[in-house]
Amino acid sequence: VAARFAAQLQALHPGITPTVRSMSSPEIEAGLDDLILDMGLGYTDRMGAGGAKLDQVPQYDERYWLVRRAPQPAGAGLSLGGTISWADAAKEPLCLLTPEMHNRTIVDGAFAAAGVAVTPAMETNSILTLALAVLEGQVCSVVPGAVLGAVMAWRELQALALVEPELQTPVGFMLVRAARHSHTVEAALALARDGAWLRHAARHSGVLRG
Repeated sequence: VAARFAAQLQALHPGITPTVRSMSSPEIEAGLDDLILDMGLGYTDRMGAGGAKLDQVPQYDERYWLVRRAPQPAGAGLSLGGTISWADAAKEPLCLLTPEMHNRTIVDGAFAAAGVAVTPAMETNSILTLALAVLEGQVCSVVPGAVLGAVMAWRELQALALVEPELQTPVGFMLVRAARHSHTVEAALALARDGAWLRHAARHSGVLRG
């Protein structure tokens, strides 16, 4: 979603040169606190954890999916296979994000709520690697819905919505509270609040139908 946002921002404002970085939640919070970052897209339920006084612009609610190799490759890209409980997903060999990633904290909490503990077969700090590991290996992955928007053309994969519990985690842009922002940040904020953009973000955040 961050890449889609940056591309749209640059298209609207050719004089702006966005830089998109993949960072953990603590790294985003530290970067905002140290004024190294202008904005961060992340889990707004963590706001305040880094000590900075932050404002937020809500974007979408993140949902979670188990991605596995499809029994038979679909003709038109990634297939949707219904639902699976977190307890049943725990029985699979899993590729998960590394423990310092806040997404992993959310996933571990869901498994705990389902009464199970998981020892992953593989770990990564790369969101895209979660899907690539399934494509090339013998594992399944728990992925946020936004990842599915990036791999919808991968016909070898199947996604099942994770339930029991069914989680939705708020995601938004965060920035340090200020009386005035730079023209670049103001342009980014205008896009982040734009209704057409928010609908576009929602379509690529895991709000999918089989």
